[in-house]
Amino acid sequence: MDGFGGRDLSTITDQEERIAEIQKQLSYLKWRRTTVESNIRSIVSNSQRADEHTSLMEIAEARGLAKQKWTQEIVADELCKPLEVSKKFVQDFHAQSLREMEGARATNENHIKSLNLLKERVLTSPQAKGSPKLMARISNLERHLMG
Repeated sequence: MDGFGGRDLSTITDQEERIAEIQKQLSYLKWRRTTVESNIRSIVSNSQRADEHTSLMEIAEARGLAKQKWTQEIVADELCKPLEVSKKFVQDFHAQSLREMEGARATNENHIKSLNLLKERVLTSPQAKGSPKLMARISNLERHLMG
């Protein structure tokens, strides 16, 4: 025994080493606990953000569907109503239709005249007189333009 209250010096050194080892383990465990808590906070935060994102997407989808339904209802309602046009519009439309019909008639007459000229040339041409294919084509064109 020495002057340490009846304890052996080697026993005190062993205890100090054990205390130091326990303190080291406690420091590691505190660090580990801090890391785990940080990870948990991060996971919870990410989960909350994911839930918020999912909720926002559901709200946006519901709004989109509601707007689509609303638009379809408006279109259906408008299609049921008679088309409102002025007398001037009807008159202008009728005049335009007449001009287009007259143009088509004039074009058709021009084609018929051209076809008749071509037919005359073919009939007077010495090379084409013996061509039944050419005469058949001209006859088909005449039927098409007259019909």
